[in-house]
Amino acid sequence: MSKGSLAGYGALITGGAGGFGRAAAARLVRDGAAVTLMGRTASSLKNAAEDLLKQHPQMVPPQIVVGDATDEDALAEAVEAADRVPLRIAIGTVGGTTVAPLLGLSAETLMENFERNVTSALRLVKHAATRMSHHGGGSVVLTSSSAAGHAFAFMPAYSIAKAGLEALVRVAAEELGHLGVRVNAVRPGLVATGGKTPSRLASDQEEVALVRREKPLEHQGTAQDVAEAMRHLAGPESQWTTGAVLPVEGGAHIRRAPRLEKLARSVCGDDVIDAALRGEISNS
Repeated sequence: MSKGSLAGYGALITGGAGGFGRAAAARLVRDGAAVTLMGRTASSLKNAAEDLLKQHPQMVPPQIVVGDATDEDALAEAVEAADRVPLRIAIGTVGGTTVAPLLGLSAETLMENFERNVTSALRLVKHAATRMSHHGGGSVVLTSSSAAGHAFAFMPAYSIAKAGLEALVRVAAEELGHLGVRVNAVRPGLVATGGKTPSRLASDQEEVALVRREKPLEHQGTAQDVAEAMRHLAGPESQWTTGAVLPVEGGAHIRRAPRLEKLARSVCGDDVIDAALRGEISNS
């Protein structure tokens, strides 16, 4: 597609100051979209917006909305603000995980993971779709994880939540198709997002090597790799694609999940992991 192919498209990105959010925003504005970044921290959003303007000084100035995407009212306000240019694209990058063995997982922790990964996505789909339906349709792109399709030991809450998100994608695509609203997801693996505070997993090179070993393409991906997939699903190039989940993880979906026991022990402690391996319930 030529530069400017998204001119006249309004786009909302939740988690807009994070690694995926920034990369997605940069990719969209490169093609002319008017971007609104939503996140919980004003200073981080401001920095992200300033970076975008430095990279693309001719772009429509990005709008920032401070708020938590898991909050219904805040999300509705962000969607309304993003609709200043007809909202045609919504990208959800909000999420997070808890490392804990299944026998050490509380119902409260599981629901916290659902709130971050599924409920935030549901609210984005609902409020974005109502706006998009007035403009002839649009595209919602959610962020899943390779954990949705693999049984990652010691990360049950994340795997369960992301599997739920992918179910949401399918149901939303079915119900919203007649409105012209497409709903898809990308499924990243472990990537280098370029953030100042890499995850505990990404900081452990031994564990990273375990993850990379289960990929036909063994090199580690980047946030830009994921953003390219988001851009494709967001734009008119994928106008006949909905209800799909696109793996962007070096082919990990055709292999198996690495066993990240070392990570779990560093997070939960040996006592919790040893108890779970003995078949005992413990508090992580």
